Amino acid sequence: MLEESLSIRAIILARAVFEAVHGNLGLLKFNIESLDPTNRTNGENSKKWKIICGFYETLGSQSPSQYEVNVNLNDNTVAIKKLGTESAVEKKYTIKEKEDESESS
Repeated sequence: MLEESLSIRAIILARAVFEAVHGNLGLLKFNIESLDPTNRTNGENSKKWKIICGFYETLGSQSPSQYEVNVNLNDNTVAIKKLGTESAVEKKYTIKEKEDESESS
C-alpha cells in the first residue's frame, strides 16, 4: 500500500479539525486554495504547511469562509485563523490518534 505524501497528510489533518468543529455538513465545497511548505524544506518532505482553504459553513451561507491553517506534522498541531474578519483569533488544536478498540482487547 502506498504511503500518503506529507502534503496530503497535512490536508487530511486540517480537514479533520474543521469536521470536528463544524461537523460534516459544515464543510460544503471544501476547497484548498494554496498549500505551501513553511519550514525551509522544499516540497513534499516538509513537516510544516500553510494552507489557505475555503468552504461554505452552512447551507444558507452566501459565500465561502476562508481560513489560514498552519499544520505541524511533527506534533500534529493545527492552528486555524479565519480570514476576512477584523478580530481574527488563532485557535490551536492537537490531534491524537484514537486507539482501535479491537486492538486494545
